[in-house]
Amino acid sequence: MENRFNIFSALTVIVILSAVINSNLKSQTESDFKFSGYTDTYYAYDNDKNGNSLRQFSALAPVRDEFRINTAQITGRYTSDKIRGIVTLQFGDIPKYNWPQSPNEYLQFIQEANAGFRAADKLWIDFGYFLTHIGAEGVVPKNNFLTSMSLATYFEPFFQSGVKMSYDFSDKVYGSLYLLNGYNVFADNNKNKSAGLQLGVKPANNLEMIYNNIIGNEQPAGSIGKTRFYNNLVFKLAATKDLDILFGADFAMQDKSDLIDSAASANMFAGLIALKYKITPKFSAMARGEIYEDKNGILSGFYVNTNFDVTGLYASGITLGMEYKPIDNGYVRFESRYLTSNKNLKIFSDGSNARNSRTEFIFTTSVEF
Repeated sequence: MENRFNIFSALTVIVILSAVINSNLKSQTESDFKFSGYTDTYYAYDNDKNGNSLRQFSALAPVRDEFRINTAQITGRYTSDKIRGIVTLQFGDIPKYNWPQSPNEYLQFIQEANAGFRAADKLWIDFGYFLTHIGAEGVVPKNNFLTSMSLATYFEPFFQSGVKMSYDFSDKVYGSLYLLNGYNVFADNNKNKSAGLQLGVKPANNLEMIYNNIIGNEQPAGSIGKTRFYNNLVFKLAATKDLDILFGADFAMQDKSDLIDSAASANMFAGLIALKYKITPKFSAMARGEIYEDKNGILSGFYVNTNFDVTGLYASGITLGMEYKPIDNGYVRFESRYLTSNKNLKIFSDGSNARNSRTEFIFTTSVEF
């Protein structure tokens, strides 16, 4: 009941803000304040019969063999020459299984909520809750080629809280600096803050290159401090009018994290390449290859392999999909992914025996309004 009240209260706030802004800012156009909505539903299945309905490594479409809602969300956005703000409220499996659940359960219903002001001609400063600046893919399915999420994206932060200072150097170069509570947290989990950077370059109309990072001590209060330096590189290429290519690479270092020598630093690497080809105006085909190597379990956590060694995650995968868009603001997708881990790392199950691979299928429908 309390969660329902929080949702209702937040929606009420958006409606009131809309009325106040529209009635008081007469000098602004009607387009300065906008509402939008989005919903995404899914059915997912895989052959990992581990006795749990939740699918491993699946932040999107996380529940097996049920018809479910990924997200149903509403956004209120205000923009003027001097101030701006956005509030997005969400409901569904994405926030249920990926956003904070305690001690403040209402946080799962807030996808982003921030406000900012123009400090100079091309300089904006924003405060609040944000979607992460890290990653080639995002946590909202409509913004990705595929509904399933690569392992690289799965272990990246989804959200963050703090302050962002962004500046457009030119039409082709932009950048942002971040001061954050931490890696994938709203509320701070220790006494340290994290810092982040985004630098984007558009050398041509069909090419965009982005470098992102975040650095800080991400260990909970009371634990031994370990500084993590996470780097992310993204390339977006419109190779032809019908073919889009996406490339992402992640590299992270964390001190005092080597499994053999606890005083030594450890690192991880992950990468993906994805293609989307428009066969007709309504039909598209998609493909993605991915790799993830985190031998010291910096982000993946720890597993025991068949040699009884403690290790992090080694895995790779390939995904194929089709998308049909009956309307510009909606789609139907079907995709299949084959995911495999190191031969000695049997983290999946066929019901009686451990195995190192799984096959999955996802069907999604989505509409934005």
